[in-house]
Amino acid sequence: MQPARLRVILGCMLEYERLGASGMTEPDPEVPLRKLPAAERNAIRIGRILDAAGLLVAERGYEKMTTSQVALRAGVSPGVLYQFFADKREIMQALAARNLDRYLARVEGALRSGTLEDWPATADASVDLFVAMCREDPGFLVVRFGDVADVHLLGAGGDNDSHLAGRMSELLAAEHGDDPGLPSEQSLVIAIKIADALVKFAFAVNPDGDDEIIQHAKQLIRMHLEIANSSEPGTE
Repeated sequence: MQPARLRVILGCMLEYERLGASGMTEPDPEVPLRKLPAAERNAIRIGRILDAAGLLVAERGYEKMTTSQVALRAGVSPGVLYQFFADKREIMQALAARNLDRYLARVEGALRSGTLEDWPATADASVDLFVAMCREDPGFLVVRFGDVADVHLLGAGGDNDSHLAGRMSELLAAEHGDDPGLPSEQSLVIAIKIADALVKFAFAVNPDGDDEIIQHAKQLIRMHLEIANSSEPGTE
């Protein structure tokens, strides 16, 4: 999907989130969807398509999922689906981008809460938020940030974990840019890969996520960040 087109889709998804917060993603059945303003109508359709795709990937797997199945589950015609997405890969790209934005919004909220005392606590909270989203949403658990379709789904210039690390680095810098212990982007990539592998394993062992494995993941990430910080120039 071209970046400009993806930005349009992301704008519609933001509108869908806003409508959801207002209780408007399920319109009054007596008011046909076609009678809503175009922006709201498109936001609701795209949101339903992505919600349906997430559930179908969780149920059937990416390879077996079809755009026809997504359209049927979303309650839209195939023609409407193709107005927004050329194929199922584009649907996954938009869903992965939405997952990324939703996850980072939670991390940002935790950072601004003032309850995270240090970098280890921030790392723990980031893992806990990721695990919580996996438990809440079967689609998120499977799709995450797009690896189920393509490890470079979020764009060129690095794999999906690298894109997450880049966004996370920007977020941390905006909140704690003057902290000399700020993790480097490379160390964040490694931390993310540790979390991704072990959280995936935790849910393979236990459908609810094995707490012992999750705790082990957090301990390994703490150790990694401590080692990375001690080797950074200017740190002691």
